[in-house]
Amino acid sequence: MNARYFILAGLVIAACSSRVQTPEERAEALARECLKMVRLEQQAQGGGAAVKGDFEKADSLFIQTVRNTDQSCIRSFVETGAGPCKEQLEAFLKASGRLGAPEAGDDPAAAIISVLQEEPESKERAKHLIEGYAAAFLINMDESREIGLRLDMIGFALVLGCPVTFRDLGLEALDSTRLKDLAARAAERTVESFYGTGPFEFFITMTRLNDVGGRFGGQADADTMAAILMERNEFQQILPRLQSMEPARIGFFGDSQMDNRHWSSPAHYPNIIAALFQQVNKGVTVFNAGVGGDDSGEGLARMDKDIIAQKPDICFVMFGGNDCAHWGRPNPSVSPEQFQKNMTDIVNRLQGASCRAVLMSYPLIPEFTGADMEVLQAMNEKLVTLRDSLSTGWLDIKAMFDQGDQRRLFALDGIHFSPEAHLLIAGKVLEYLVSEPGH
Repeated sequence: MNARYFILAGLVIAACSSRVQTPEERAEALARECLKMVRLEQQAQGGGAAVKGDFEKADSLFIQTVRNTDQSCIRSFVETGAGPCKEQLEAFLKASGRLGAPEAGDDPAAAIISVLQEEPESKERAKHLIEGYAAAFLINMDESREIGLRLDMIGFALVLGCPVTFRDLGLEALDSTRLKDLAARAAERTVESFYGTGPFEFFITMTRLNDVGGRFGGQADADTMAAILMERNEFQQILPRLQSMEPARIGFFGDSQMDNRHWSSPAHYPNIIAALFQQVNKGVTVFNAGVGGDDSGEGLARMDKDIIAQKPDICFVMFGGNDCAHWGRPNPSVSPEQFQKNMTDIVNRLQGASCRAVLMSYPLIPEFTGADMEVLQAMNEKLVTLRDSLSTGWLDIKAMFDQGDQRRLFALDGIHFSPEAHLLIAGKVLEYLVSEPGH
């Protein structure tokens, strides 16, 4: 009798002392504590405060948590409260929970939360997990933060089920005018920071989260981007000529600006073009031989397998971004003179295979300065010389970028092209194809 009483009493005490959390509550707790840590980090950075003691421990656990790439492990904890990540995630929640709440006040996170919650289209899910979006937004608004961590925070928010894209937020139907108005309202509610917090900073951060979230979350791909391009007036003007093009095989040869595996866009322009021709003219086929990290010499070394064996009728070529980089060394990866020789060999190989070579100038990369930029400019000059001496086709992508808004045309890292840039380049390639004699 007494033993039974004590067992029942123990069960009652256990039930009262620990409330079973739901998956939604676990996700909200992680989102909330991530936002707290980003705010505390930024306040410490803005005020010159040292990161030490309990704050240092919690901050270390925050970084480890966000950088945990095992999404299934994190998802298991959120859904069941168990799994291999349980100890780490609970340690982070406990350490962060011991810290005092930061002064949210008029920071960008508070501003973006308030304006998003006012939008009539805002989804219910966005309202409950908006702090996860705000954490990703706040860390990405500070462009001095390491790019890897900024991307990891977006991925972590997605795993928690937080809204990241316009579709997630319920804002997919918003036009650019309304989006800019939303950004302006958020900027009005924000005090000055050690980084930019104007209307454009809000607009570009929301856009970049949508771009990366669309790819990581599987909401956007080559087909969806091709559909966007097909709706544009300039595409409609050339559609009849694209439909009447003779059968052809089109190749793209370059580095990560073409490589469709790169995170910077849901799809890169060669794949957008391939998806588009599947819709309007299946007689035109496209292959993408872009490989991230390649310089012109590495591209030349793989030509037989990746290009010549594919028997293209026309091939668009863009190298230079990796060639010009010094990577902390006194000399670039490839000198302008060697670059010219490599590109000459590439063109000669293409022409020898009865393939029309189209050289593409390389946009000036915002993150490249000093010697890197000087070498890249020299390489573009070498391309002009080759264009004239070897009678190649030519697309001046650099000039197109020079006329545009650099922060709209480059992704988070300031190196790779944004989705908007890929759409613009795809459009230029299509215009070239219908204007080129014989196509």
